[in-house]
Amino acid sequence: MSVSTSPTPQFIDLFESRLHSLLEGTPAEQRGSKLLLEASRHLATAGAAKRMRPLLVDHFGEAVDLPSGVRLAIATAAELIHTASLLHDDVVDNGTERRGRPTVNAQWYNSVAVLGGDLLLCFSLEQLSELPRPVTATAVELVAEMTRAAMEEVQVRRARRWALDDWKRVAHGKTGALLGWCGAAPALCVDQPVLAKRFAQCGHHLGLAFQLTDDLCELLGLQRGKDAYADLRNANPSYPVALARSNSPHIRSALDEMWDQGLASDAQLQQMAARIIDSGAANMTLERIEDHIDNALQALGDFAERPGGAHIAQWANQLRQMASEATEEL
Repeated sequence: MSVSTSPTPQFIDLFESRLHSLLEGTPAEQRGSKLLLEASRHLATAGAAKRMRPLLVDHFGEAVDLPSGVRLAIATAAELIHTASLLHDDVVDNGTERRGRPTVNAQWYNSVAVLGGDLLLCFSLEQLSELPRPVTATAVELVAEMTRAAMEEVQVRRARRWALDDWKRVAHGKTGALLGWCGAAPALCVDQPVLAKRFAQCGHHLGLAFQLTDDLCELLGLQRGKDAYADLRNANPSYPVALARSNSPHIRSALDEMWDQGLASDAQLQQMAARIIDSGAANMTLERIEDHIDNALQALGDFAERPGGAHIAQWANQLRQMASEATEEL
């Protein structure tokens, strides 16, 4: 799925330069982690990376007139946390393709992906060392929340009987929490805790809308750079699939049987996706996307008409349009 905020070339150029410099490492750092840095660069600097989180940090930061250097520190931390979570997820999922190239665990092996993700988490916290304590404290809380949600995802996938509540816990704890922090951190830097809550709410709803759209596009076969029907193949929590499981005992039984047997063929996965779409789950997912975008814009309030906030509103409506277009022919 490709969606981006309004382009801010200068900020992104500075961000890319900072990220590349960080992941090159000094000779002393490379002695102990040259392979880990190479593996981290393999994913973090892939051309297919959308940089959604750094751009949102830039826009939220602009809304509170935050200096560019501080925005860069928060943006880099957010992207490193996100990239670390992808490295870990690909190990859990046995993923083979990410951002149009082999995953780190496929290119090297699982331990490289796990330890590379750990190294990136350390780098992320280093980026925040000179910022106000609440920013670092909430970043630590964020990593803990994302870790708990990832564990929840592992457990429900193994159980192969997950429902809507399971999807919500995972999505809130991973995508929603990270984009919420992208909104809160800039406001915390200017000592505006009330505004930080509003921006966190805005970012959280945007994160859920993004995850719903990602799930929808995956079900419709519109994803690029990822394994086809990976959610269905791996029994990953997915909103439209969870809806279909909740609303149709026949689909639930068919999914459970397919997952219990394992190694579903591409034809079986396509057939199952079609059944779920025909059940109306895709259109109901679109309705939830609309709800979350509306809630995000409500939390943004009059900032939607100001510098930075206007870009966030534009991105939200772009996401709305993408989800709508994906379901046009259903």
